[in-house]
Amino acid sequence: MDAKLQQEITRNIELALLEDQVDNDITSHACFAPSCTGIAKLILKEDAIIAGLIFLPLICEAVDPKVEVKLHKEEGKIGNKGDLLATAKGPVRSLLALERTAINFIQHATSIATQTSRYVQEVKGKCDILDTRKTLPGHRFLQKYAVRIGGGKNHRLHLGDQILIKDNHLSQLGNETAYPIKESLHRARAHAPNKKIQIEVDSLSGLKCALEFKPDAILLDNMSPEEIKQAVELCPEGIYLEASGGINLTTIRSYAETGIHGISIGRLTHSIDAIDMSFKI
Repeated sequence: MDAKLQQEITRNIELALLEDQVDNDITSHACFAPSCTGIAKLILKEDAIIAGLIFLPLICEAVDPKVEVKLHKEEGKIGNKGDLLATAKGPVRSLLALERTAINFIQHATSIATQTSRYVQEVKGKCDILDTRKTLPGHRFLQKYAVRIGGGKNHRLHLGDQILIKDNHLSQLGNETAYPIKESLHRARAHAPNKKIQIEVDSLSGLKCALEFKPDAILLDNMSPEEIKQAVELCPEGIYLEASGGINLTTIRSYAETGIHGISIGRLTHSIDAIDMSFKI
C-alpha cells in the first residue's frame, strides 16, 4: 500500500470509527468483561476478487493495538465461497467494536474489484476499462484502488488532474461563441499547456470539429457502436478515444469490438452489488 493510499484509508477509518462510536458499545460492555478474549474469522460467502483485506490491520490497530491479525488471502486474488480471509484475536469487546467497520471496508472494496473484473473479462483485452468520479464522497481513493485491483484503470482522480471539457462547458460557451468546441480547446491549451486535454462530443460532426484542434483524448458520449466504429476510423493515431454512457455488461463487448481505446463505466463505483461475507467470533 503506497503512502498516499494509506493516509487516505486511515482518514476514512478514523471517520468510520467515530461515527460508529466504537468506544461506546454499550451492548458488548454489558455482556463481556474487559478480560474476555476471542478469535474472529472473516469468511467469504461467495466467489469474488479480494480487495481491501490489507485495510484490516489498520482498522484493528485503530480500535485496539492488542488485537492480533492474520491475513489468509492475498490482495487481488480470486476467493471462493467459504474461504477464510482473515482471523483476528484479542479482547471480545474490541472484536465486536471493529466488526462492522471491517466488513464495510473489505466488502465494499471487494465488491468493486469483483464488478470491475467482470467488465475486464468481458472485453477480453480489446480496450481499457476506466472508472469515473462518480464515487462516494470521501471514499474516492478506496474506490479507485479497488478498481485497479479488479484490473481496471483510473480516469482522472480530481478536477486538477487533467482538463475534461464536457457538455456543460460547451453549452455555457455556446452563449459566448458560435464555435464552443474550438474556443474551449484554445482556452484550455492557453490555461494549462502542460496538462492533458480531453473533450466530450456526442456526434460525428462534433468529433470532426474537435479533431481539427488535436486534443489528447476525446470522450464519445452516448454514441452507438456503429457511430463509434466510424469515429475510430476517422481518428488519427495518438488521440485516445473513450466511450461512455449507458454501457453495461450486456452491451460492452459490442463497444469493445469497435476499436475504441477505453470505456468508462460509472457503475463500477456507484451501482455495485455487495459481496457477502461474515465476521464470526
